Amino acid sequence: MPPAPEPTTARRIPPVAAGHIQPGTGVSQYQQLASVLRHQITHGDLLEGQQLPTVADLATQYQLARITVRQAYAVLSAEGLITSRRGRGTFVSAAQVRLDARLRSAINDPRSGDLRMDILEQRRNTPLPTELAAGASTYPDYTFIRKIHRHDGAPFCLVEIHVATEIQARFPAGAEAHHKIAWLLNTYAPDRMHKVQQTLTVAPADLVLARQLDCAFSTPIAHMTRRVFDAAGRIALAGRFWYRGDRFVMDTEIPFDVWVNYPGVVMPDARAPTTDLAPTDSTLSVR
Repeated sequence: MPPAPEPTTARRIPPVAAGHIQPGTGVSQYQQLASVLRHQITHGDLLEGQQLPTVADLATQYQLARITVRQAYAVLSAEGLITSRRGRGTFVSAAQVRLDARLRSAINDPRSGDLRMDILEQRRNTPLPTELAAGASTYPDYTFIRKIHRHDGAPFCLVEIHVATEIQARFPAGAEAHHKIAWLLNTYAPDRMHKVQQTLTVAPADLVLARQLDCAFSTPIAHMTRRVFDAAGRIALAGRFWYRGDRFVMDTEIPFDVWVNYPGVVMPDARAPTTDLAPTDSTLSVR
């Protein structure tokens, strides 16, 4: 990264961010301040290379103790968003956290080998949990696999997968530690695979997820539930995936007419109620 420019004065934190740090909210004041500054950096209000206020100035602006500001700066420094230079000040070192192409591939491409998989647990002949079956037809038993996906040594996804035991038996021994299950299904049981359903939600990390994914408590986590059905309508695979919010992106491309006219293809049961009213000049419609 090129050296930061030499500013004459530090820029005051935008006033829209001030006045929102309060005690007794259940979140420490230094975490609140770090969150405010993080928002200003990632949304472009504070620019890369820009000098931040001194600890004393920021403490006065927010009416906080200096130690609170130092703690907030330490959090952002650990995240790589700011850097401090002795005798010169504190500067924004990154405008946003960027996902490189290799990590995007590791997340989105079932064929990607640019990741490491640490198997935490593997059990055969287990039933499919009721909440994953959701009333659909199932196989008699499944193999349960729990693992961590890592990229450049850092964890980005916790995976819990149930794959039908008779299908998993087709995989080479130990293959789950070297290949994504989706790739194994396509390679060793392509004749059985028919459709995929996915649901994505976002929630804060609990203590277990924070430890497994090496992130802070309450870090945003993308939670995906995926079910793969065979041609007979049985669940061949059902899994849960928890991605660190700062290390997740899902790239999707579908034809526009499919998205507009057939929402059930992308979002099962998402079609709006039908109506007998035809579009008129006074009715908005999408074509």
